[in-house]
Amino acid sequence: MIWASGAEATVIRSIDGGETWQPCGPAGFDGLEFRCVCAFSANVACIASAGTPAVLLRTEDGGETWKETYRAESETAFFDAMQFWDADRGMAVSDPVDGRLLVVETNDGGNSWRKVTNGIPLARPGEAAFAASNSSLLLGADGQLWFGTGGAESDTSRLYTRSGWDQPWVAVPVPMPSSQAAGIFAICQGPAIGEGDATKPLICVGGDYRASETSEVTACISLDDGATWQRVAGQPESFRSDVMAIPEGSQIARALIAVGPAGTDLSHDGTNWTSLSDIGFHCLSAGKTKLFACGSDGRFAQLE
Repeated sequence: MIWASGAEATVIRSIDGGETWQPCGPAGFDGLEFRCVCAFSANVACIASAGTPAVLLRTEDGGETWKETYRAESETAFFDAMQFWDADRGMAVSDPVDGRLLVVETNDGGNSWRKVTNGIPLARPGEAAFAASNSSLLLGADGQLWFGTGGAESDTSRLYTRSGWDQPWVAVPVPMPSSQAAGIFAICQGPAIGEGDATKPLICVGGDYRASETSEVTACISLDDGATWQRVAGQPESFRSDVMAIPEGSQIARALIAVGPAGTDLSHDGTNWTSLSDIGFHCLSAGKTKLFACGSDGRFAQLE
């Protein structure tokens, strides 16, 4: 079962591993870009819009009908990411509203949402996130999370972290340049670094998404759960919009893959990246044994 979403209120799903697809987007939301989709089964899924109005929707019948479960009051709201810890608990994060990130949480699978107000730091002038791949938000155990941003004019981007349920958020600098078109686009947790070492690095990727610009920093790594960050030694070749650990069931497990519109890169340690293909994609999603990628012009692929 695979779901995908995008521009013009597009939502599609496949129940045969991507061989065929059925359109199932919501009626009445023409023109909205649904860049976030989280699916629980072939019938149940939630989507979030990037733009105005900023809305969250849920379906329980495979997209035949959709229910609006949240609508942001502010016209500046813009959902960048939505993820779930389990079938009940989830979170969606928007660009800043009134000087802070707009964060909403659900405890009933997206049927209802409440605004999070506990200890979210003030945003920097111009700070925002990027809704390119629904990967700027990473969830960990027991309410832990990481969320990457850009937007502000600075030599560093910022990563927001939370250590657990109802804990305050902390913003830490990441040595990746930030601007209106640059910053952190995706974050993932990699496999343990080596035999006998349980440390699982955090990897973030990004850069400047404009094709006319060169991105000197496209990936950074943290070995202390996101408290501090450093640039990786061997950078992906250009801007990357998503990064993900290859599933354990794959023949090339214990590796990471990063994608962007200009190509795909592979790494076995998160620090050194090599080009895998010059075919570009925007986002990734993992099953138990396969990794899926989608990009512009309806491009879809899977890595077994």
